[in-house]
Amino acid sequence: MARRRSHQKGSVDLHRGQWTLRYREQDHATGRWVFKREGLGAFKSQKEASRAADPIIRAINDRHNSAQSSASPAVVITFEQFIELRWRPYTQLRHQISTINCHNSLIKNHLIPFFGEKSVADITPSDITDFLGGRRGELSGNSLQTVYGLLSLMFEIARQHDLIKDNPVRPMLHKPEAILVDKPTLQPDQIRAILTGIPEEERLYNLLLAVTGMRSGEGLALRWLNFDQANREIKITHTLYRSMLKKPKTTTSSGSQRLHPRIVEMLVEHRSKSTFQAEDDFIFCRDDGRPLSRNRVLEHLYDAMDAVGIKRIKGKYGFHIWRHSAGTLLFDKLGDLKQVQRVLRHADSATTDLYVHSDVPVVEGAEILAEEILAGPQSNGAPTVPQSSEMVN
Repeated sequence: MARRRSHQKGSVDLHRGQWTLRYREQDHATGRWVFKREGLGAFKSQKEASRAADPIIRAINDRHNSAQSSASPAVVITFEQFIELRWRPYTQLRHQISTINCHNSLIKNHLIPFFGEKSVADITPSDITDFLGGRRGELSGNSLQTVYGLLSLMFEIARQHDLIKDNPVRPMLHKPEAILVDKPTLQPDQIRAILTGIPEEERLYNLLLAVTGMRSGEGLALRWLNFDQANREIKITHTLYRSMLKKPKTTTSSGSQRLHPRIVEMLVEHRSKSTFQAEDDFIFCRDDGRPLSRNRVLEHLYDAMDAVGIKRIKGKYGFHIWRHSAGTLLFDKLGDLKQVQRVLRHADSATTDLYVHSDVPVVEGAEILAEEILAGPQSNGAPTVPQSSEMVN
């Protein structure tokens, strides 16, 4: 007796906050049918979710009707369909919004144009080789590393969904070599000169980056609740991304820095003159209480560098120069890479090594950096850096 053909339509509904497809799966060894549920991701309506489910249910019916073994890929979909149906639900649950946005840009501009119409199961190691080879001229070394890691993770997700048997991304064939880029650093006298040329309302923000080595987004995210005057500490708990507070990517990104008494005085004076002094208020903010504009502050930093004759190279100068300089100055002072790793809050000391540009056999923290930057050449015992009253708006 001929086996009855499968024409099931499945059921699309909300389940635990996301749209899902519920369908029957046949075990061809026993002939028994069991109900299964597949996540479809976030959609605005059931109609949109149903359209996304159509290729899945068609593939399920085709598989049942052709009586393929369970060892074969469960669902045959294109790479573009995989992105929408399997990758996006995965990344939305596990990655931070900044990572998702970075990946989305690479997917839209590079992955979809090359792989979009290909069946996921038909993509081979040679396809990956051709793709990466064609991007070497248009993507930086860091971007190539990111694309490689993204593809490797994507195809591993596809493999665990039984869409493919093997991951076509092979480390020995495809992993780009790490390219060490010489990053510029600043000496204390250059830092002092730059700070003098920065608008007063932004000077203390830049000084804090210079003496703590914190990232620009971490500095913009600081609120008064992060400042412990009694213990002379600043606590890094968040970063600012697209005007929103978000937790750091790793636990090591959070931490505290003990501040030089002079920096504490400046922060106290800054708070006394600020309209926004509540615990939840941003330390460095605009007239309406919103955090400083990163682009505007960066523009002023560039102007100050130009004014003192520091020749800038595109892509190498920006807020991160404070962080690279902090790492190098600390290493020159103490000669201990582990100390620098703790100050910069790197999970891996190999990352710290990229921030340190010195032959000297390292620095304890923000107090030492502040001593270097604030003191400078003495004139009648007074520091050359502007006094606290000049450092705040």
